[in-house]
Amino acid sequence: MNCNISIHDVGPNNLDKIISIINLLFDKYNIDKITLLVIPGLDWNNKQINILKTLQEKEGIELAAHGWHHKSNPTKTIYHYIHSKLISENSAEHLSKSKLSIIELLNNSHSWFINQGLNSPTLYVPPAWALGNMGEKDLSALPFNEIEIISGVFINNKFIFIPLIGFKTKTYFKFIIVKVLNFINYLSYSFFGLMRIAIHPDDFNLLLKCDIDKYLRKITANFSFNELKIK
Repeated sequence: MNCNISIHDVGPNNLDKIISIINLLFDKYNIDKITLLVIPGLDWNNKQINILKTLQEKEGIELAAHGWHHKSNPTKTIYHYIHSKLISENSAEHLSKSKLSIIELLNNSHSWFINQGLNSPTLYVPPAWALGNMGEKDLSALPFNEIEIISGVFINNKFIFIPLIGFKTKTYFKFIIVKVLNFINYLSYSFFGLMRIAIHPDDFNLLLKCDIDKYLRKITANFSFNELKIK
């Protein structure tokens, strides 16, 4: 079994918290294969970029691109409005954008890493896993080999369903929905042999904080972390 663990929403203002989570995963669970989802369009300084470079140089730490600002447009389509109320709040940056705007966003996101002297990212994860107005045919023109959405990952334009477990819940409605989905997705790993675990910086203070330890203990007993990339 293979599991990919990602830490989302890595920005200049939460690097200390991100490093604490990395250390927790390693010290308590012996997990050192981690993907950090970096938001490029924030106000990064040289010291913070150097921290990213140091993290990227560690074996098993991958940097992936995660939107640009990680904030959605104030003006929303009806679908986007409903999506934001039920799932994404104001983070689904791709929604309510045109296809050309989304492609420009992804290209800028990819270029930022190169311009900062970081390794070129191969993985892109849209904020809230919402890809927006993009079809499968559009993915071939993007500078990323892998695009992750909520149901799985496009790898070289081939879609692979991979169950997802997450913990970001601020309301009791989301608490119930996410808890049930996590249970179902965990059970489904035996059919697919793959699993994704998504951790957000504030998850350890939210309603599902106790489930983080439960699932991390389960996956360390059942999954391999020898390969960072989902194959």
